[in-house]
Amino acid sequence: MAEPASGLERLGDDRKDRAIPMVPVEKENAYQLREYLHRKVSESAHADPFKSSFLCFLGLSRDGVSSFDFAMLSLYQRCSIAGLGVLDETVSTLDVSRLLGQAAKIDSTPRPWVSDMFGVMAVKWLVGQMNNARIAREFENWISGFLAQQISSDHLNLFEKDIAAYIRSSDSAVYASACVPLFLHYRRIRRIDDHQLRLSLIGCFMAEFRAQAQAQEDNSTALLSLMVYVFDQVNQDVAVVPPKGWSLNDLLGFLEHIPVGLKRWTWEDAGRTRGAEPVKWQVENEYHVQNLLYVLLAPIFNDIADEVNLQPVGQKNPRIDLYLPSLHTIIEVKYRKDEKKSFQALIGEIAEDASLYRADTNYKGARIVIFLWDCTRATQEHAKFKEGVSKIDGIDGCVITSAPSTMSW
Repeated sequence: MAEPASGLERLGDDRKDRAIPMVPVEKENAYQLREYLHRKVSESAHADPFKSSFLCFLGLSRDGVSSFDFAMLSLYQRCSIAGLGVLDETVSTLDVSRLLGQAAKIDSTPRPWVSDMFGVMAVKWLVGQMNNARIAREFENWISGFLAQQISSDHLNLFEKDIAAYIRSSDSAVYASACVPLFLHYRRIRRIDDHQLRLSLIGCFMAEFRAQAQAQEDNSTALLSLMVYVFDQVNQDVAVVPPKGWSLNDLLGFLEHIPVGLKRWTWEDAGRTRGAEPVKWQVENEYHVQNLLYVLLAPIFNDIADEVNLQPVGQKNPRIDLYLPSLHTIIEVKYRKDEKKSFQALIGEIAEDASLYRADTNYKGARIVIFLWDCTRATQEHAKFKEGVSKIDGIDGCVITSAPSTMSW
């Protein structure tokens, strides 16, 4: 195994690595700049265990983590790398406790982690994975010895201070940059549910991305890696949802207009081509409707998920039909085959589903849209049904689509 880089314990922001030259932005478009930065951070991270692991954690490493002897690393390095979860190697509770018991300074000399926000963030994740109340208290005591002072000092840049704010107070932190909150969102650590806010942050981030490229001072490998990662996620986010963004109303409007396309629903009495058998696209249950919606929405929201299992509620095992993470929206599909399924029964099912979804902390703040496929085409009942559904706590929209009139049961 290759030996670790000697003396490099300041994992995420080693000042010795701050020699990555920038290219003139006016000569490079954003995608060319991204490729340039990615190549540079990959070269810089190759010889350093944490940086190599961090690149792998971000999904930016083409060759995986560089070879190194994990057992030979310092305690701090081992804990930080373990927090990224990219290796099979782990550290014991005793070792973590040993690290968290160490002072921030030795003979007035700061320890490596004092100004290394990326490494300390990884230690925070390691502590969270351990789910140990004592270790959690030790971590809070450990960071109290240096974090507040670093945030108020001039030793950290804007982005490092934001990471420090997250380390110090995950839920209530206020960020000055766009890069860090977007990073936490895309890693699903602290979700940004407001789509318009996210779009605004994306615009600010692109300015930050270019500004860092134009900066005269050197930039750390870890920070530039973070920016490349967020750039990639932003690019995907913008591809998922049109540049002007989709609101809940946009989604509801799209679903409301599905009947416009159903006029060409295949329901043949005779084959359309010579020798062909007539074809009828049957929609016989909720699963068929769910599949139809998936086909329509997936090209727009390529992060769409279906059949998402939630936390059990007693003997109940709730499951989401469709989920759009970029809008943090659940689509609950209902199917009315005949008059045996009353609208009253459907309203009861929806109320129960909504309460079960809210019981899962990950989806407590999600918006819920009901999509009903009505085979009976009982349009005279639709307005009253919508009115009733809208009164259920937690329901944000209801769309009813009647089966094409050519269909008969």
